[in-house]
Amino acid sequence: MPVAATVRVSCWLAGARVTTGVARRSMKNRLKVLRAERDWTQQALAERLGVSRQTINAIEKGKYDPALPTAFRLALLFDCRIEDIFQYEDES
Repeated sequence: MPVAATVRVSCWLAGARVTTGVARRSMKNRLKVLRAERDWTQQALAERLGVSRQTINAIEKGKYDPALPTAFRLALLFDCRIEDIFQYEDES
């Protein structure tokens, strides 16, 4: 017998996030902390990662969630797991 589940669907519509489901979640990250521990500027991290400084800024501010390959490169660069950098949290 199939088990019913609530499915969360998110999309961007005209710049506004539309979410259906039980709880909204956001992705938090420790990128700024990890970068500061190494005394790297956003520009220095961007060059090591092969992205723009604006991309690093947007990730740190939570305005952009990186693609999986970028998240893996960040984990390799910081010598940690992806989940040590990015965590999902329920929004209140």
